[in-house]
Amino acid sequence: MISVELPLVGDVVWQDWEQWAPLAISVLTLIAALGAWIVAGRAARRSKRLAEATTKQTKVFDEQVSIARDAIALAQQEAQSARADADRQRAESYRMRRMLEEARLDVLAPTIVARAFPEGSGTPGRPALEYCQLTTGGQDRWRQLTGQLQVGRDETYAFRTALTIWFENVSDGVAQVNVIEPAGGELDLLPGHPLVVPARESRSVTWMRLWTSRDLDSDARIQDPAAWLFNLTFTVTDLGVHVRDTYAFDGDLRFFDRDGSWLVVMPEPPLPWTSDVASMLSGRTYESLPASVS
Repeated sequence: MISVELPLVGDVVWQDWEQWAPLAISVLTLIAALGAWIVAGRAARRSKRLAEATTKQTKVFDEQVSIARDAIALAQQEAQSARADADRQRAESYRMRRMLEEARLDVLAPTIVARAFPEGSGTPGRPALEYCQLTTGGQDRWRQLTGQLQVGRDETYAFRTALTIWFENVSDGVAQVNVIEPAGGELDLLPGHPLVVPARESRSVTWMRLWTSRDLDSDARIQDPAAWLFNLTFTVTDLGVHVRDTYAFDGDLRFFDRDGSWLVVMPEPPLPWTSDVASMLSGRTYESLPASVS
């Protein structure tokens, strides 16, 4: 009896195991999965906390970088403002020193009143013209032109006009006059030697200009300002050459015109002689400024 029942019990146990084994495995798998989920959740929460901490640190770092940049920009701006203020102060100091030095030298600068008169006349008037005919053998004598003269292309004439220029020194210091642009003419001055005008006195020089009909053989040459503009220019300095002023005339000496092939010569310029006084040009030059303000 016993030997017969034992196999039956073994069969029952084996059958039960086969029936419950999958369920046990499923339970164990579920437990393992649940454990893994719990572990993963904890890891995820740790990762989230780490990410949040990293984000906060990054934000704090960015704020610190922004504050540092703002501080650097402010420091640079303040440095630039300080340099600009220093430059303005230096420029203002330089300007004041130069103004004071120029004012000191201005006292030494003489003042000249220069007037141009027709030669031999002590009063303003229109310049006159003289002429002579040139021939192969020479030239005839100079004559005063009293009426209009027409010169053909086969004739050669010479013309000249002269002005007396008076330089009046209206200041209390001696003046030196140097002509730097003779306006196409010549002066009765020694080359390279200035005209010295004592204080409160006047000195005169004669200016003369020559033309020939060959110089005026086209309308372009006649209209060129170099042929008719009396722009004699001169400088005035004190004896120590501390200050230099420049003066210039602006006179009209249009004696000539053309009518076809004829050169038309007039005894005096057609326009009134209104520019007989030289004007002082802008831009006084200080020759002896100290190096600190020059």
